[in-house]
Amino acid sequence: MSIQQKLIKYLNQILKHTHDGVKGYKDAARNVGEGPLKDFFIERAKEKIVLRDGLNEEIYRLEGKPLEEGSFLDLFQRSWKNFKTSLDHDNEKEIAKYCLDAEKKATKEFEVLLRNPELVSENFYNLLEAQNQKNLTAIKALLEKIKA
Repeated sequence: MSIQQKLIKYLNQILKHTHDGVKGYKDAARNVGEGPLKDFFIERAKEKIVLRDGLNEEIYRLEGKPLEEGSFLDLFQRSWKNFKTSLDHDNEKEIAKYCLDAEKKATKEFEVLLRNPELVSENFYNLLEAQNQKNLTAIKALLEKIKA
C-alpha cells in the first residue's frame, strides 16, 4: 500500500470519527436543557462540520473517496448513552464525560498529522491545527463542567 493510500485511509478514519462527533454533539445538545452547555454542544457540532468538510476536500485532493457516514458501533454507543443519560437527572455531567472522551481521542488522532505537516496540504494543516486548538479548549471546558 502506498503512502498516499495509507494517508487516505487514515484521513477516512478521522472522517468517520468526525461524522460520529457531529452526531454525538447534536445528540448532546438535544439531551440538555437550554443554556450555555447546549450552546457549547451546538458550537462544537458546527466546528466538527467544518472539519468534516476539510477532510472531504483533502481526501478528494489526494484522489481518494471520503466515507459518507460514521460507524455503526458508534451509533449503537450513542443510542445507549442517550438512553442512559435520559434516566439520569444530572445528565449534563454524564454527557460532558462522553464528549470529553471523544475530544481526547480526536486530539490523539490529529497528532500524527500535526507532527508531519508535509503529509497534507497547507490549507488542511492549518484547519487541523485550528481544530486541535478548539479541541484542547473544549477539553478544558468539559473538565470544568465535570468538576462543577
